[in-house]
Amino acid sequence: MRRSKQDRWRRQRGQSLLETALMIVIIFTVMMWVFEIGQLMYTYTVLADAANEGVRYAIVHTGGGVSSTPTTAAIVQKFAATSRHDISGITVTVTPLDITYDPPNRVSVKVSYTYVPYLKIFTTPPTLSAYAEGRMVVK
Repeated sequence: MRRSKQDRWRRQRGQSLLETALMIVIIFTVMMWVFEIGQLMYTYTVLADAANEGVRYAIVHTGGGVSSTPTTAAIVQKFAATSRHDISGITVTVTPLDITYDPPNRVSVKVSYTYVPYLKIFTTPPTLSAYAEGRMVVK
């Protein structure tokens, strides 16, 4: 009886090492996917916040008129740059929707960015877009 237990243990000595090696590959793959998806969501959040900041700037400082377009685009890029993103790939489109000099003036800001993944898991990198629209109302 004693001898059969020792023989069985001797035959299964590498089993736990093999299972650990196989599971570590799966665990690291899942961890890297979670990291990549987290970075993707963070980048989208930064773009959405930058678009909101651009709308706020255009409405507060210029009333949403046509003259706000270049300054607003610069503010959006400056806001996105503070979050450690490469702003060379960001496209900002500022569109005054009401071209009048009397409030309420509406303005929309669209921000697009081609996401650059850390891991090469995407065959074509996704393009993230965020859109914000606001209106200045005088009471």
